[in-house]
Amino acid sequence: MSKDTEVQVPKMKVKQIDASLDKPLDADAPPTIYQTKLTPELASAALNLSVDFLKQQQSLCNYYLIKSPIVIIVDLLFLIIYLGPRLNYPPLKNSNDSMVLTFNSVSGYLYHIYMMNKFTFLSAALFTVMLTSFVFTLVSRLSDTFFKTKIDQIVKGDGEIIFGFKLPEIIKINKDTPNLPENTNIVVYRNTPIALVSVSENQVLSTPDSLTMTISAIGCRRVYVKSGILEDLLDWTMIRTKAIGSGKNKLDKSMKVLIEIYSFDDAMKKILTKKGYSCISVGKAQENRLLSGLFGVKKELWGVQFHVKNPAL
Repeated sequence: MSKDTEVQVPKMKVKQIDASLDKPLDADAPPTIYQTKLTPELASAALNLSVDFLKQQQSLCNYYLIKSPIVIIVDLLFLIIYLGPRLNYPPLKNSNDSMVLTFNSVSGYLYHIYMMNKFTFLSAALFTVMLTSFVFTLVSRLSDTFFKTKIDQIVKGDGEIIFGFKLPEIIKINKDTPNLPENTNIVVYRNTPIALVSVSENQVLSTPDSLTMTISAIGCRRVYVKSGILEDLLDWTMIRTKAIGSGKNKLDKSMKVLIEIYSFDDAMKKILTKKGYSCISVGKAQENRLLSGLFGVKKELWGVQFHVKNPAL
């Protein structure tokens, strides 16, 4: 994460574990890895990890936009407009209307055009690079505006939208409602937080006969995406759901874990499928109608349902 997106939780009197994500891990730290709930020392790191996950999604969105058919068609259209009046074509007839050049194949004719327009094609290549760069800058501003709004909601709300409470109040929360920090699981490697997942009960979908939990944030440092940590975090959400269901006397009843992802996040789709999730519904990304309507960015709701047998029965 770049320094301009690093944030510190304000009003925290507890010394924070280094929240910088652009530094390498401490090579001198013991190579231990463990999981922990959200603690006061990890407040800033948790906030930074959550913001970094959104920055990673923004990068995926930019890649999706730059290779979209709309961008490709725009590039081709402007390239044709640029090349059209500049190309020279080999003459097929002289002044007496007799053929002066013959070609045995279309490829031979195209090769002759290329030889006559080497400089033009070179300038067209440079033009395409500059055009692509301009278009990428333009479309990336769409995603930047989209994700900046989401990041601002997290930062200005002190993480409440993800963790269920304002992070500066975590010490008080630990005393009054200790189960809330336990709904967040942080993976620490070499004394550095590298991954996080947070869940909360979906009060709308939960019923006396079922428990529905929603994953509000999940992710890890980019370098560890292929390590299997995300799969472990998804496993933890089911374990946490079982624990909450047990406390609410919902054993032997339906339990479900939901997560909302964007249609361009193919890597997460593969991980979710691997862990038994399935796509429940697909809808437009209402936060940005241009991304949704013009480029087809959608939100997908994925979920997994399971039952936990009550050992007392």
